[in-house]
Amino acid sequence: MKHVMALVLMAAQPVVAGQIGVDAAATQTAKGTPATFDLAGFRLGMTEADVERVMRERGLIVKRRTRTDTFEDRVRKAVNLWGGRLPLKGGSVLDSAEFDDGKGGKVMISTFVWSDGARVRNVAYLPPAGTDPAAWRTLLVSKYGAPSKDSDGIDGEGLHAMWCGRAACLGHGEAFRLAADVGSQGGQITLAQPEGTSSRMMALIEQEASRRGTGGRPAL
Repeated sequence: MKHVMALVLMAAQPVVAGQIGVDAAATQTAKGTPATFDLAGFRLGMTEADVERVMRERGLIVKRRTRTDTFEDRVRKAVNLWGGRLPLKGGSVLDSAEFDDGKGGKVMISTFVWSDGARVRNVAYLPPAGTDPAAWRTLLVSKYGAPSKDSDGIDGEGLHAMWCGRAACLGHGEAFRLAADVGSQGGQITLAQPEGTSSRMMALIEQEASRRGTGGRPAL
């Protein structure tokens, strides 16, 4: 119980390195706490190795995959931009991937690059048509708990619901969130980190580049 309560409180805390859902993945889902959710088997904060494991376990078919610079090379590029002379190492990590689930659905993930490698920052699931909105609501509530206050409704296009880890979704860009817009024609479910996570990641790169380089970013 104490472990679950800690996860619930975590949703309201500022984004920091070492946080569940940022550069560490939860081991279990706590209902109402999007930082811990899994979507199509993927959780925020998973490593590239975790992504490969889920892909194999679920029999997902890779349709597209892109790679990007490592944290180390990003730091070196920043140092060089500021006047340094550090050769690049030329490594790469996972940037994004798109999978076919073999059942008519599609899964897309994207990552941020941290010092220990790529970590999942966003997961999107595009389901096939055929499930009515009420059934979607039952399925999602059973898995994630009740949606956040005033973030749940069904109209002619389907179910529109959001989980933000707080009583209401005001300013939801600052919170871990799962958003569902799904109906009988398909739709999309998206699990995402707070928008401020990218700023935190860039700050870490700049801090390390400043430590190794010429003292910081030039100013005009």
